[in-house]
Amino acid sequence: MVSIQVAILMAVILAIALAVAGYLMTTFQAAARYTYIAALQAYVYPGEGGSWVKLCIAAGGSDALKIEGVELGGVKASQIEVYVGGSPRTVVRAGETAVVKAFFNMRVEYGQSLVGWLYTAEGFKFPFTPTYTAGEPKCPFE
Repeated sequence: MVSIQVAILMAVILAIALAVAGYLMTTFQAAARYTYIAALQAYVYPGEGGSWVKLCIAAGGSDALKIEGVELGGVKASQIEVYVGGSPRTVVRAGETAVVKAFFNMRVEYGQSLVGWLYTAEGFKFPFTPTYTAGEPKCPFE
């Protein structure tokens, strides 16, 4: 009878130890995988039938981000282009710089101050406030 009680007690202790180990492992993995985007510069300039937003970004942290959407003043972009090192790509890895261009079917005029958001497939969103320019500007790393 005593050996059954010891076996049950050992099974309960083992189950608790496995649960604690699983919790600690997932907590460590979540802490080790962080990602951020630094919007180095953000511009808005007129285009044919609307406005373009150009973001000069740098990705950091320990993972890659897939650019999924751009919003400006509550309006979603109708077209998004992402360039890493001059090549079209939607995924930006940590340590890389990228240019994100988004077209909006609305006119943005000089003096308007609109807040924008950059959305990723991983569920992150990053704010930016673009500066109005008359034509397409260059990013520092272009």
